[in-house]
Amino acid sequence: MMNTLRVVIVLSAMGGLVATARAADSPARPPATAAPGDAGVASAAAPASGDAGVASEAAPASGAAAREPEPPKAEGEKEPPPESPLLFPGGIRIGGLFDVSYERVGMNGSPSSGQNAFRNYHHFVFVSRQGDDIPIGFNAEVINQYFYELTARLWRKGSFRLSARAGKIMVPFGPDPLFHKNYGGLSAIDQKLLPVVWSSFGVNLRVDASLKGFSLANDLYFVQGFDVSTRDHALNMQSDLQAYDGARVAVGDRVSISRGPATLWYSLYWNPMRFGRSLLMQAVDLGIWRPAWPVVNRLALGVGVLRALISTDSSYGKPDAIADAGAYYDFADYLWLRIYATNWLYLQARSGLMTFNNHKGFSYDAERASADDGSHHNLSVVAEYAGAQFSLGYYWNFEKVGEPANDFLRFMVMYAF
Repeated sequence: MMNTLRVVIVLSAMGGLVATARAADSPARPPATAAPGDAGVASAAAPASGDAGVASEAAPASGAAAREPEPPKAEGEKEPPPESPLLFPGGIRIGGLFDVSYERVGMNGSPSSGQNAFRNYHHFVFVSRQGDDIPIGFNAEVINQYFYELTARLWRKGSFRLSARAGKIMVPFGPDPLFHKNYGGLSAIDQKLLPVVWSSFGVNLRVDASLKGFSLANDLYFVQGFDVSTRDHALNMQSDLQAYDGARVAVGDRVSISRGPATLWYSLYWNPMRFGRSLLMQAVDLGIWRPAWPVVNRLALGVGVLRALISTDSSYGKPDAIADAGAYYDFADYLWLRIYATNWLYLQARSGLMTFNNHKGFSYDAERASADDGSHHNLSVVAEYAGAQFSLGYYWNFEKVGEPANDFLRFMVMYAF
């Protein structure tokens, strides 16, 4: 497992987010086999750089609970020693993540067409209390209060483990449990489909098991879901994460199966809303992390697809204009590839399609094309060492309607402890 840049968040998808992860834009190795919450340090969901600064798509951090086999090292290569968050009496851990970015924005293919900007995307402090001798602990991000949750180890027998968390929890949907969903070819703060930080009040039960060389995990959760303000309101999952009239309880489940370098996830989320409307969202993701074979041991790969169906109950009267066809859906996919020159330097390419308010077709409805529909592409080079990360990336954004000058270049310096 990579001991390079670790963002300080160790997600116990059930047992909680325990601080000590590193940053790395884009998917790192999948966390399916880690058993968060069981041993004080759990599998990591590492925020990373490249996309508004964050994006490791699920890299386990160091620690007793991260039990996935380590990716192979090139001959003669050595990794820097693992880092730890600040430790205090009573099992309290503190970690942080900070960055600064220079960007050239508003470009149309030529740097001379853009404008300069300095931005900051990460200013996080994480506090947690976890450990084998701590049956009930907590995890929290204390500056912006993105999440704060109690964690509990409920039962263990052999390779089977049951854990729980409650509070403002990270919603376990997709391969990355924190900020970095790649759907549409965008991640972190650039994301346009899902919430940038998808956390919500609720509870989560997790089962982990190992069986005949496979690692299995299942997250069942109940959280406060999305809602719409009016009957003809098109659901925006970034701004409508609230209840307008009482709590909207959503139910979801994520199952993962992992063997060797590969992990497969299936995510399901169902959310009833007002006016007889509902959201049914499904996603399938596959991650392959540096197989232990010559040449391909330098490669990491991720691919996924998401479909969010918003339906209307005709018993509520004549369907609104948005739902004349009975339902509409949003669609997004992605593909990313990372090539390691060394264990601390890699090149990453990512691409994805995103469309909204489709009534027909599998992924794109040309009759309902808008400026929100399009494809997104990114090429980045990233260097990591001793808690620091330096990334330089160019981002191409192509819209189906009214192509604006919105490509940009981003150079980011990030530090995690």
